[in-house]
Amino acid sequence: MALFGVGSGSVDCAGLKLTLAEVFRISSPSRLGVDVRELPRYEVVNARGGWFYLEPGPYLIKYGEYVRIPNGYVGLAIQRSSLLRMGASLYTAVWDPGYEGRGSGLLVVHNPRGIWLEKGVQIAQLVMIKMTGETSMLYRGTYFRET
Repeated sequence: MALFGVGSGSVDCAGLKLTLAEVFRISSPSRLGVDVRELPRYEVVNARGGWFYLEPGPYLIKYGEYVRIPNGYVGLAIQRSSLLRMGASLYTAVWDPGYEGRGSGLLVVHNPRGIWLEKGVQIAQLVMIKMTGETSMLYRGTYFRET
């Protein structure tokens, strides 16, 4: 699986393991328009003893793995079913051909009592889908090589 920029320990039965590295609380409004993208500010949520306690609400999370999506592939990050059973959802976007970086997702805690997540726990699986051919345009947008 070096093809995707990760070691064999990150390979799962149907994709790549994505682990929880960092958690941020959204701390300001944001705006998205045709010609404007103003992302919110974020506050770091510190782990205590290696664990994050997350109260109900939305959080930006960063994955621990630096991934490279080669031409001819698309990645879809899908949450672990354990998150659903805990009362949390992980929202993600398409990982385009040519994207490389650590990636992020929106974790929403619905459980009114909150949840505990250990730093480094697998929270998603990145499923790679082979395209019918290579694209003539690789991703080089704002989040290219994000860390």
